[in-house]
Amino acid sequence: MPVLIILYFRGMSILVMPLRPGPTQGDVMVNMLRPIRSFALVPLIVAAALCLSGCFVGDDDARERDSAVKGVSIKPVRNDREAMAAFDLVNDERARKGMRTLRRRGDLDAVAYTHARDLMRMNRLSHTSSDGRQLENRLARLDWEWAGENLARNKGFDSPSQEAVKGWIASPKHYENMFRPDFSEAGMAALYDPDSGFTYFVQIFIIPVA
Repeated sequence: MPVLIILYFRGMSILVMPLRPGPTQGDVMVNMLRPIRSFALVPLIVAAALCLSGCFVGDDDARERDSAVKGVSIKPVRNDREAMAAFDLVNDERARKGMRTLRRRGDLDAVAYTHARDLMRMNRLSHTSSDGRQLENRLARLDWEWAGENLARNKGFDSPSQEAVKGWIASPKHYENMFRPDFSEAGMAALYDPDSGFTYFVQIFIIPVA
């Protein structure tokens, strides 16, 4: 499974790199950051051989018009069962390591779902939304100290949630988010795209304000 990683240092992207080239049946992406309200931004950007800005498919209206002509629906299908399964799998892995399990929050689920829907419309994985917002912007109405985000999409598997979590475990930076001991609360969303066949997963982790 190809793995994409984006790391954040004090709100700034410092590394973008593909770990495995080749055709994609499943993808995962990771993000961890601190709120920009707590630190001055550090303008350090290290570019690698992946250009995210070249991965846009086009505007949503154009895609919807094209799909309507072809008779294909692109309305997302919210898959709460797969979201719950993925969340439980992450907690099962934490419990095996003797760690406390994550508490699921509905407001974090909502933020995750909104971003999953946006990813589906863009037909790609990115921690930047279609309107240019980063994770800290999407969490602006919530109180938190640290935040992290894991992304995945896959198709053609009997258990999309299991495949997503396996991909996160296999990637060191996703693993770091999953098993960070002071992450205590999280949200999860799973969204099926009937147009592409991909199921998108977004998990958001936070350390709440004490």
